Amino acid sequence: MKQTIYIVWSENNNLGIPIVDEQHRGIISTINSLHYFMQTGQSGEIIKPILIMLEQYTKIHFKTEESILERVNYPDLENHKKLHNNLLAKTRNFIIELNKSENPAVLLKFLRDWWLTHINIEDKKYASLVKSILNI
Repeated sequence: MKQTIYIVWSENNNLGIPIVDEQHRGIISTINSLHYFMQTGQSGEIIKPILIMLEQYTKIHFKTEESILERVNYPDLENHKKLHNNLLAKTRNFIIELNKSENPAVLLKFLRDWWLTHINIEDKKYASLVKSILNI
């Protein structure tokens, strides 16, 4: 069986904010690990720990991002925080639902779509402001 990377990171996904870009790559890497175990048929016992790791790392990332946005007085911070909170709630629900045989492929697609959209649309809205104020 050909094993593929689910989300191939592109330089176009970078915001130019080093810590945020590094964390985004880490999150994508974790999603790719989930995909790997699903693709190789080993997902049964590893899905939940990967999702818990993803949830915890996502919390760290959101704290980092929100801290940066507070420092630069990002005008849409409250809406951005709502997007973050919604993702965390959906991820938590997926973790709970996995115990009830939720299809992990649905979760994988959701995570890919959410993260790529969030990075390339929502996060790019603040990138110029952060880089100019923090001289990055």
